[in-house]
Amino acid sequence: MSPIRYLLLAILLTPLVTHAALSKIELINGDTLTADVVAETDDTLKLNHPLLGVMVIPRARIKSLVSSTDTTPTPPPPEKKPEVKHVEADRGLFGTGLYTNWKRRLDLGFGGTAGKSSTNQLNVGFNADYESKQMRTAHKTAFFRAESDHELSSQSFFTSMNRDWLRPNSPWFQFAGGRFDLDEFKDWDYRANASSGFGYEFVNTDSWLFVGRSGLGFNRTFGGEQQDFTPEGMLGIETKWSMNQYQHVEFSNTYYPSLNDRDYRNLTSFDWILDLNSFVGVALKLGITNEYDSTVHDDTEPNDFKYTVSLAWKL
Repeated sequence: MSPIRYLLLAILLTPLVTHAALSKIELINGDTLTADVVAETDDTLKLNHPLLGVMVIPRARIKSLVSSTDTTPTPPPPEKKPEVKHVEADRGLFGTGLYTNWKRRLDLGFGGTAGKSSTNQLNVGFNADYESKQMRTAHKTAFFRAESDHELSSQSFFTSMNRDWLRPNSPWFQFAGGRFDLDEFKDWDYRANASSGFGYEFVNTDSWLFVGRSGLGFNRTFGGEQQDFTPEGMLGIETKWSMNQYQHVEFSNTYYPSLNDRDYRNLTSFDWILDLNSFVGVALKLGITNEYDSTVHDDTEPNDFKYTVSLAWKL
């Protein structure tokens, strides 16, 4: 065979050899490429396409790869599983199992003056709130003590619990609650009251809750000069507003008219909470409370006003 024939035969066979070395790549979007695989890594595939030239394709975009020497499609690399963050389960208050999955807070405050006269005060509080699709529960406990010139001028304690039974897809709910008070500077030594009724959610968003309540109840006083049982009505409003990620405001006002006569009680509270360190759960709390009681005797002030400045810890 002459040299010219060898040359023509080589030219004719070159496309066949080149085509035999090509591989078929199917992409996840449905496109198919036929190109020569130049290089491979764990994450990419380098191709030499007859028309498009050199290309680098991430393996994550490849659905299958069939090489010229292998008819078995190459599966794409396995997807990376998202990292699962393990959240420590709530073990309750101080690991006791009490108030599990509740929002818990401890308040502690001191104050005083020294000089011609000396005063000091101590306030301790505990708050716990729980909410689900079926109910909303709030528990509060507080102790207040004050001295003036080393003599006790005020000492009080209360604990309360309120529960709302929520209705799916309705702003209406039922509630029941009660409170127990101890105060050494009242006409009574102990007081217990309870009430129940219906409530309405005027606003309920992720940052703002505003509800109203109306119902019937009673209060019973023990000890001291006043020992009475009084049926009473109940009309109140309550709001909780998260102003931003650092500030939270709570306000409530409840009116208790006597059903026996024209006497009444009115209880108002306001709390402003400023987060100081969200990582350790420390906040600054300013609290104001006032109770007006028209049934007190002439030598007792009808308004019982208290203000506190405390540090608050999430428990």
